This record gives sequence, C-alpha cells and structure tokens, in this order.
Amino acid sequence: MKAYNRTLLTLILACSVGTTTYAQSSGSNSPYSRYGWGQMQDDAQGFNKSMAGVALGARGKWLLNRQNPASYSAIDSITFLFDAGLSMQNGHWSESGKSTNALNATLDYVECAFRLRKGIGLSLGMRPITIVGYNFSDEQTLPDIDGYGEYTATTSYEGNGGTRQVYLGLGIQLFKPLSLGFNAGYIWGDYTHNSAISYSETSIHSLARAYSATINTWSLDFGLQYALPFGKKDMLTLGLTYGLGHKINDQAVLINQIKTSSSVIGADTTRVKKAFELPQNLGAGLTYNHDGRLTVAIDYTLQKWDRCRMPVLTADNASASYQVSTTAFKDRHHVALGCEYIPKPDGIKFTDHIAYRAGVSYTTSYFKVNGSSGPKDYLVTLGAGIPIVNSYNNRSTLNLALQWEHLAPGSASTLKEDYLRLSVGLTFNANWFNKWKIE
Repeated sequence: MKAYNRTLLTLILACSVGTTTYAQSSGSNSPYSRYGWGQMQDDAQGFNKSMAGVALGARGKWLLNRQNPASYSAIDSITFLFDAGLSMQNGHWSESGKSTNALNATLDYVECAFRLRKGIGLSLGMRPITIVGYNFSDEQTLPDIDGYGEYTATTSYEGNGGTRQVYLGLGIQLFKPLSLGFNAGYIWGDYTHNSAISYSETSIHSLARAYSATINTWSLDFGLQYALPFGKKDMLTLGLTYGLGHKINDQAVLINQIKTSSSVIGADTTRVKKAFELPQNLGAGLTYNHDGRLTVAIDYTLQKWDRCRMPVLTADNASASYQVSTTAFKDRHHVALGCEYIPKPDGIKFTDHIAYRAGVSYTTSYFKVNGSSGPKDYLVTLGAGIPIVNSYNNRSTLNLALQWEHLAPGSASTLKEDYLRLSVGLTFNANWFNKWKIE
C-alpha cells in the first residue's frame, strides 16, 4: 500500500511542476495563432515524436501511450512509468519577400502510469493543447484626401495565452486480444488578443481593441485496441479512439476603445456567453510488429470542428461586437505514417537496443483565414530511442527527435512557416513494485 501512496504523490507533484513550467514557457510566434483557439500543439510523446506521432495501435509492457488509453492495460506488473518531454525550435516566417526567425522552447507533456492489477493500468498527466503567441504590425500609407498630404496608419497585433489539459485514464483488458480504456480530463486556459491602429497625423484619434476569453471544461476520450497475432513473430494491432464534443458555457469579452495619444475618450464592452464548443474526435490506426524488431504504423484522425461555436469579431471604424459563429472552422484531418527498427532486442551490446525511428504526416488546418482554408501542415521526423543503462536501472529511455515542419498556405502571397525542432523526452521506467526477498 505504501508503494501506491508514493506513486500517487509522485503523480500529483509531477503534474504540478509541469503546469508551472508550462505557464512560464512560450511555444509560438505564429501569426496563425490569432485564429480560433490558437496553434494546436503536437499530441505525440517521447516514443513516437520521431515517428510523426503514430500511436493508436501502439501498446507494450514498458510503453506509456496516452493517445489510446486502451494501451494502459498492457503495462508490466512491476513497472512505474514517468514520461516527460520538451522541445526547442527555430521558426522561420516568410511573406512577400520578407522573412524573420525566432527561437522558442516549450514543455510538451508530463505524465505517469502504472498497473493496478493484471490487465488494468492507470495513467495521469498534463499537456498543452493550444498556444497563442504573436506580435507583429502592418504599416500603410494613406492618400492625401484633405489637402494636408499623405499620412501613415500603423496597425499592431499582439496575443498570448493558450489551453492545457490534465487527465486521468484507465485501461482494461477484457480478454487477451481486446482492451478498452478512457481518459477523463479537465481543460482550462485563457487567451488575449490586442490590436491598435494609430496615425502619423496626431489629430486623428487612434483605436484600440482588446478581446479575451476564459475556457474551463471537461473532456472524455475512449480507446479500443484489438491485437491479432499471426505466425510466431508477427502482431497486427487495430486501434480506435473517440472523443466527445460538447458546448462550453464560458464567455468572451471585447473592449473597444477610442483614444488620443494620452487618454481614452470613449469605450464600450461586449460580452458573449456560451461562446465555445469542443469538437468530436475520431481516430483509427494499424500497427504491425515483426519479432519485436520492426514496427510500422499508420494513423488517421478526424476532429469535427465544422459547425463548432466560436466568437467572431465583427467590426468597422465606428463600432465592434462579438457574434457567435458556426462557420469559423473546418474539419481537421490528420494522416501519419511511422516506423521503428531495433537491431537485436535480445542482444548483449548497447547498440543492439537503440530504436531507430522515422515518420511523415499531413494535417489540414481547423481554422479559416479571411474565409478561406488555413495552411496545410507537412511534417518529416527522424530520431532514436537510446536506452539508459546503469547499476540501478536498465529499462529507461532517452528519446530524441528531429522534426521539420512546413505550413503551406493556400495562396502563394500569404504567410509561410517552417520549423526545425529538436524534441527531448525521458521515459523513466522503475521497478517500484518489486517484492524484496530474503534468502
């Protein structure tokens, strides 16, 4: 019983540290994060970051796979798994012959898992879902319409915030081929968008808008895995997932100000309740494993954002208001293919146990930009799982992943984004539940 109490305390502390670290990190400089809930964060973990995130059919006794909670049922009886990861990236943005770069770092996830009893596993963790983070400006020269010459209008945009999730999951093996599981989560966060337009002619009043929202809601996701062995060395696993969608009663707030350079001369506030909606999620994946050495997997996921509620700013020079819209989003499609190769799982040399990984994926955007589809996302990944061997532990793994991500807009004249990213994850695998024997 003491071991379980120690485990629960470690889980709570890990998630507390993770939440604090996330609040201090910044993972985006993308202007695209001003749309919708912000820029979607990668759902992958250490073991599949370098496999483009394929996971729905993945399971194993030393594997923590949050993306399909049915996999928790396979966790080994004497294993306590702690998994954490972070990413460092260089972003490159280009538009109309202009470009810029920026460095960012973010905490990807913190999570733990262990077996409760034979065929039943438990997991708890935290991860970011979306990030809002941008700061840019646009300058226009306006024509002379009053005989006093041309003047300049400068519009600045700034946003920050995001959402994150804590979850508790359970996986149960109903019988040998079939396992079911669920993740129950709590999603919270906020975002703020600021925009201001000022003029080189000081007699013209400037205009500033600040709109913000707070999101607090629940999530519930289900998973199924069916493992089908064929031959003596081959296994094919089918994975299915489903996440509930529902309306969220939180509100968005818009503050519209007209001001001079030194004081506010007019302001109004608009509040919109029941402004958001969480989409349904559906996923299907196949994972093939040969002899514990070669793994090939493919996943498809669909997020049903189409018709989801979202507050949209309706504004002109005289007034502005929020209106709840069901046309701001499109369904998000994601396809990923990944593979892993371990030279000799039963070998005696260190290099026999290194897992070499690679993957590719394609994702459509869930938001619209000026009424048109957002950018398409292309991802190529490479990496390795390096075993950590010492006198205390020989089952933990250092996971390294190198990713190149390209966001391609629908129009050649709009913003392109490229990211070169290094992800580092540590899967700590401890024999916490071993019984000591005295001879």
